[in-house]
Amino acid sequence: MHKLARIAALLLVVVAVVLALVALNLGKRDGAREATTAAAAPAARAPSSGDTRPAVVAAAVALPAGQPIAAGALRLVRLAQAPAGSFASVDVVAGSLPRVDIPAGTAITPELLAHGVAVRLRPGERALAVAVDELAGAGNRIAPGDYVDVFLSLKAAPPGSPRGTATDDQARLLLSRLRVLAYGDQDLPAAATSAAPAADGKSVALARTDNPPPHTAVLAVPVAEVGKLLLGAQNGRLALALRHPADPGRPDDALFPAPRAALAPLAGLDPAQRARLALPENRAFAGIDGAGLAGAAGVPQPAARPRKGAGTAGLEIIRGTARGDAYSARPPSP
Repeated sequence: MHKLARIAALLLVVVAVVLALVALNLGKRDGAREATTAAAAPAARAPSSGDTRPAVVAAAVALPAGQPIAAGALRLVRLAQAPAGSFASVDVVAGSLPRVDIPAGTAITPELLAHGVAVRLRPGERALAVAVDELAGAGNRIAPGDYVDVFLSLKAAPPGSPRGTATDDQARLLLSRLRVLAYGDQDLPAAATSAAPAADGKSVALARTDNPPPHTAVLAVPVAEVGKLLLGAQNGRLALALRHPADPGRPDDALFPAPRAALAPLAGLDPAQRARLALPENRAFAGIDGAGLAGAAGVPQPAARPRKGAGTAGLEIIRGTARGDAYSARPPSP
């Protein structure tokens, strides 16, 4: 019995030694695996977590002035020091308009982007300032973003005025539903996503806090109507009538004769050219004179007809009830 106990003890010692050797071997393998993983992990994380430089938005390609910036034309780059006012998000810059050509790789800053009243104009609009006071500006209750109607009052023309000018006092609606871009020193507020951060990290406030008496209102005017507003301000008195922003009402100018233009179109235009006369830029170029502002309708210009027997172009002259032709410097034919 004593002999069996000694044999069992020896077997237990052998088993213990074998288990110790197995544990030691497994420990060495785990240590080698952890060392390999620890050596590889820093190398994989180094590009992202090891670089603590600030990321700023830069031009991935050359950005031409005046063209909206696509999101794909921008990328984030890391710089040792971020430029003052730089952007950290591509979405904030996408859609903005460069004021100048921006080379590829340039960090985008607010000074390179268009902002202010100009970028708030819609296609076909022009920003025009008109003089206002408490009476003309609805008691100074107008704010940027409001819509106004512009009314014109004209005084009777004094004796000896050129033929065709207004002879009676009149007041009428001149332009309808114009957007107010600025009133006095107050501008339209900037959207939170497009506000240009200043050097101190704060957003640039487009609306000023001081409140001096306003003297001008900046209106968004269709380009074809700019002449009316300029001539009305010069020859009469303008008043801005505040209207509800959801009110879509406008006058139907098709019910009234078109006012006389300062420039008459050329005779002999083909149908395509005559259709282009209705373009807003061409209407603005034709302009309006004092009589047209007062309501004188445009008179169709007679087409030139050839001289009898000569086949050359001439001009028809009407004096009262007498009518004749003019050719060069010669008197009209009887």
